[in-house]
Amino acid sequence: MFTLMWPWLLLLVLLPVVIRLLPAAMQQAQHPVYIPTVPHLSLQGGQRDLGMLLASWCIWSLLILAISRPVWLDNPIALERPHRDILLAIDLSDSMRIPDMMQNGRLVNRLSVVKQQVKEFIAQRAGDRMGLILFADHAYLMSPLTPDWQTLQQFVDELDFSMAGSLTSIGEAIGLGLQSFKAQGSKQKILILLSDGRDTVETISPLDAGKAAAAQGMRIYTIGLGAGVTMIDPISGEQIDPGNDLDEKTLNELAIQTQGQYFRARDPESLANIYQEINKLEAVEKSQRYFRPQKELYAWPLALATVLTLGLMILYRRKHG
Repeated sequence: MFTLMWPWLLLLVLLPVVIRLLPAAMQQAQHPVYIPTVPHLSLQGGQRDLGMLLASWCIWSLLILAISRPVWLDNPIALERPHRDILLAIDLSDSMRIPDMMQNGRLVNRLSVVKQQVKEFIAQRAGDRMGLILFADHAYLMSPLTPDWQTLQQFVDELDFSMAGSLTSIGEAIGLGLQSFKAQGSKQKILILLSDGRDTVETISPLDAGKAAAAQGMRIYTIGLGAGVTMIDPISGEQIDPGNDLDEKTLNELAIQTQGQYFRARDPESLANIYQEINKLEAVEKSQRYFRPQKELYAWPLALATVLTLGLMILYRRKHG
């Protein structure tokens, strides 16, 4: 895009006209100027050549255009803004198969609901770096921290129960989160850990991992998932409460240890509200700075004015000797 940095200087284009229109008394007060070396350019009150006047005015206009700093602005380039580093740790144990979530009038398994809500949360965090941890028998880093939220959503679409095992390794997930943040030099470390059970691996205690996380400045938001209603066991025919395995006490203590917060999700709506609440607590930085590369163009009108001046002098000398 073409623009002028100092457009108000264009008013100087009218300066010759203003001088021309000065009262006659002021014009008579002027003394003729004689230049011995170039007598044909001296102002001695002779008849003015209209063509020469127009050419001179064009040269003057080009000079004014040059000092007005014409520039060409390229497309804006977004500068890197402050961002948050967020890891999403998702439980893929066997209990995530339980179909106790009512969605669109039918019961669906827990993982289906989680995948939908996590994808929506990722889309709202454009500008942050996000990563994905899966945990069951062990914890696995499915995606390191990345600003590419579209690709991260594709990874979430691919989540399946066969990817990590059947147990629940909460402590390992926290430890892996710490390692990932350290490897990528994160300053603001946020882990959102979702589970519907309790740690059954015991490679590392969740609370011991929480202490290490607190020491490293990592904040953990924990989400306990489960409808908390009784269901009929399809094998035994007895009533069971699939939410009995949820270790709310440990999840709550983890959040307190790291200055985070614990949430309980009993249905898709409450889970959506939880992610919305976390989104508000860890708000994305809205301010954005841009840089527009610019190319100075003053040389073009200046060069044209020089060429016209030389041409005018040559023509004037040929005409007047």
